[in-house]
Amino acid sequence: MPLPSIDELVAIYSQSRASDIGQSESRLFQTYGLKPLVSLLVEAFPRIRRSSGRASILFWLVRFARTHPAVVSLATSALSDRAHLVREYACSILAYSLRRDVLPQLALLHAHPDQKTRAAVAAAVDAISHGNHHYFVDRGHTGNTFWGVNSGDMPSAP
Repeated sequence: MPLPSIDELVAIYSQSRASDIGQSESRLFQTYGLKPLVSLLVEAFPRIRRSSGRASILFWLVRFARTHPAVVSLATSALSDRAHLVREYACSILAYSLRRDVLPQLALLHAHPDQKTRAAVAAAVDAISHGNHHYFVDRGHTGNTFWGVNSGDMPSAP
């Protein structure tokens, strides 16, 4: 079965209701899995007008932050998205990647007008600087909170 086209993915992720996106995603992932769709999702991302669709793509791509450089590039570009949740998920991808080369791009957002974005940026920088992705969610470094990222092909529900 051939993979869906970029236009088909754009249509799926541009739906107005999040529940419709979720149902379409579920069928998409059951049919193809997630891994074969990574490059197509990266390519479709900038054409998706609704922030809920862009956020959903980033949510699923975090598991590829260490193995697919295009995912890190996408997250870096998504730091300038107008939607807070998209910026938050972009920060999570960069934090999970642990790539020090993204620190300059994150530094540009230290003075972002949105406090939630500033907090996500600070958490991503902290995680990368310490080489510990758990610090993105364990912002107090308590050691009691862990961030498990499913590395399998089939996504599990949030």
